[in-house]
Amino acid sequence: MTIERQVKLEKLTQVCDFVNLASKYSCDVKVKSNDHVVDGKSILGILTLSLWKPVTVSASGEDAEEFVAQLEPFRPQ
Repeated sequence: MTIERQVKLEKLTQVCDFVNLASKYSCDVKVKSNDHVVDGKSILGILTLSLWKPVTVSASGEDAEEFVAQLEPFRPQ
């Protein structure tokens, strides 16, 4: 099952915090902006995206629900 959520990663510290969080889970994490999809556990990959607007995070795997539950600090306001 794949779970998707919108997140906002405006600052480098937010990107680092997001990648550190994603790296704690075994689920597959992807981040999508427009037509570009990158590994959600890659700081460099995420930094190649357009981060001026919310991006879509998709998580799939056994602990995807646990990971997505931790995304609240990154939700757009």
